Amino acid sequence: MITITIACPEALIADANQLARCIGYGPDDDQTYGAASWQDAGGNRYAVASGPVGAAFPQAAASLLASPQWGADMAAAARAQAAIRIWTEDQPITASPDHIAVVIGDDARAALAGLGVTQVPEEAEA
Repeated sequence: MITITIACPEALIADANQLARCIGYGPDDDQTYGAASWQDAGGNRYAVASGPVGAAFPQAAASLLASPQWGADMAAAARAQAAIRIWTEDQPITASPDHIAVVIGDDARAALAGLGVTQVPEEAEA
C-alpha cells in the first residue's frame, strides 16, 4: 500500500468520481471527492482526498480504462484521467484548476502544504 493525497478542482469533481469508480474497489468509490472545501491562494476551490491505495495506483491511473462491472461514465472518467498530474521529486506539482494534483507520500499535511491548499473556513463555505 502507498498513501496518496489528491487535490481535485471543483469543476472536475464529478469526472474524478467516475474515474475513482473505474479504478477503485466498488461502486461507492464515486463518493471519493465531496465538497470543494479547500482553496489555493487564488481562491480556486478543491475537493481533497487522502488515504492508502494499492501500490499499483500510479500505473492504474495512467492505464487504459475498462468499464467496471458496476458501470461508470467512461467519458467522464477519461476526462479526469487526462487531467491527472502526479508529483515527483523532479517535478513537484501544486494544485491548479486545470489538473488533478496527486502527491504520493505518507505525510498528508506536508502534501497539502506542497499542493498549496488550505481548508476553507466553515463560515466561508455557506
